[in-house]
Amino acid sequence: MNKTFRVLSTTAVLFCLWLGLTLSFHIQELILGLAVSLLIAFATNGTLTGNLLRLLNPLRFIAVLGYIFYFAGRMVMANIDILFRVLQPIVPIKPGIVRVPLTLENERARNIVANSITLTPGTLTVEMTADSIFVHWICLPEGDVYAETQKMVDGFARRLERIIE
Repeated sequence: MNKTFRVLSTTAVLFCLWLGLTLSFHIQELILGLAVSLLIAFATNGTLTGNLLRLLNPLRFIAVLGYIFYFAGRMVMANIDILFRVLQPIVPIKPGIVRVPLTLENERARNIVANSITLTPGTLTVEMTADSIFVHWICLPEGDVYAETQKMVDGFARRLERIIE
């Protein structure tokens, strides 16, 4: 039963993405979108989303919205930072890789944290081990580099714990 809910949840999310990307409600587009969504959901055993019925819990749904807004805020601030760096006559960069602990147990949550860091301009997840994450910065933060990196990683991880675990 749990696998069925995961597959249906993944199908629903993928089909909504299909509708959002195609913006078409012709019957052939809808059938194709549903078929592709089902195929991907079965191929991945629904692991793309897990059981979305858990989002019916209002607190979890609010946590998802909080994560989306937090990520969007980090994305905007990082884009502004990169814009100012690019517009300066001499681009101020001080690249470096920082290793910090990542204590999340759930593999999906760990991957979302890594991908969120990579999608944020100026940072890139280089590697993850069982207990840590390696983050490449285009310009290392001022002050305590490890504390600032840990603060960024924890910002994503804390919000994901409320959603996934």
